[in-house]
Amino acid sequence: MKKYIVYFVLVISAASLALMGFQCSSAEMTSAKLYIQRKEFQNAEAQLLKEVAKNPKNEEAWYMIGQIRAELKNYRGMKDAFVEASQVGVKFKKEIDGQTIATWGRLFNQGVEELNKAQDSTGFDLAIATYTLASYVIPESVANQQNLGLAYYRKGDLDGAIPPLTIAAEKSNSLFATKILSNIYLVRASEHKSKFVEQNRATIEELKNLDQVREKMKGVDVKYYIGEPSSVDKETKGKGKQAVVVKEVWKYNKYNLVVTIEGEFVSGVKYAVPYKPGIDSTHHRLSLLEYGKAIVVLKNGTAAYPEDAELSENLMNSYIGAERNDEARQLLIDRVKKFPNSKYDRYNYGVFLLKDNKFEESVNEFKAVLQIDSAFGAAVYNLAATYVNWGVAEQERLKKEKKEDDKSYQEKYKFAIPYLERVIVDKPNDVQIWELLGQVYANLGAVEKANSAYKRADDIRSGKN
Repeated sequence: MKKYIVYFVLVISAASLALMGFQCSSAEMTSAKLYIQRKEFQNAEAQLLKEVAKNPKNEEAWYMIGQIRAELKNYRGMKDAFVEASQVGVKFKKEIDGQTIATWGRLFNQGVEELNKAQDSTGFDLAIATYTLASYVIPESVANQQNLGLAYYRKGDLDGAIPPLTIAAEKSNSLFATKILSNIYLVRASEHKSKFVEQNRATIEELKNLDQVREKMKGVDVKYYIGEPSSVDKETKGKGKQAVVVKEVWKYNKYNLVVTIEGEFVSGVKYAVPYKPGIDSTHHRLSLLEYGKAIVVLKNGTAAYPEDAELSENLMNSYIGAERNDEARQLLIDRVKKFPNSKYDRYNYGVFLLKDNKFEESVNEFKAVLQIDSAFGAAVYNLAATYVNWGVAEQERLKKEKKEDDKSYQEKYKFAIPYLERVIVDKPNDVQIWELLGQVYANLGAVEKANSAYKRADDIRSGKN
């Protein structure tokens, strides 16, 4: 985020020290005022410090110390002296408020200039130091906290940026601070997620391949995904040369897995004990934590700015990243109504509907996505998958109802074909897609096309790309 906010404030002139007159007072006070007239401010401060050491309730002395320190550009010291004076009385309240605002204004404007021209860490550090000092002078300034957070953010110091941006977001519902702060948490969440994937890449890929092993798939594909079995037990029918293998039991000792093969296809998948490889989930947990922080900020932001599409979209992505799918689903329903042309919302909502086996609604969402962006590859794939799953579900329903002669389910397979063929263009070496396309062709009685698809899958398995 390169843009940033610039505030300029009116600098209010402070009361001049030279206008102070002489009154009956201690020797230290009298000496201090003489030094002030001669602009010997350090000597004047020394006399006044002696005075407050003897008379800590001398409101005027504390006020004068603050004014002198302002002249010497010791703004922290000025603030401290004014606080002491204010605790004694209110005689100089107007002058103290005026000097405080004037000093803060000069510092704020200086910080704006430094931030505008900063190009490296040195420049950003100058702005940070100036805004930090301004915050000491007027801690309650939300604008100052926002720009301080921005200076840290542009420097790349996210840890430093979070506290002041949090103050700005919480105290004033600053849209700008909310967006930067939530972006920090989302970036951190994404970084932890990437580290988790990289650290466990081999194991994640292994689990992904294991997940592909299911009933009704070809036995040869089992070997393609997880390799050769540790051992094979065969069940035959007949004797001698007439013996025919009718069943094979493949054991994968590493995975505690037994796969039963009948003919060419898998008829059973069973784990003796669930396979749980060692995965370091540290970065995964940290990712969820950062997504959670982003959600808190974004929920407050969307409550204050319900029409801001960016906040709402980031909140939805945070819910998904945090694996809080129920909340993501509800927000998606609202967003699809509010932002019907958001392809990512329509796509994500379609995925949720597909998981619920709400095939018709899912198809409508994925089609809507492709009307917005015809090249959205994931929508093409999921539209094909929806039609195939819909066809399978209809086929199984008709079978249970003993309506085997009813071939109406084939219509869904026909709808799937053009989308599967589009997927193949983008993924020409995807065995699973070729197998799925072959199955769809076979269910439609297109034997030649089915065999061609199966052959292509076999060629890819054997390395004939």
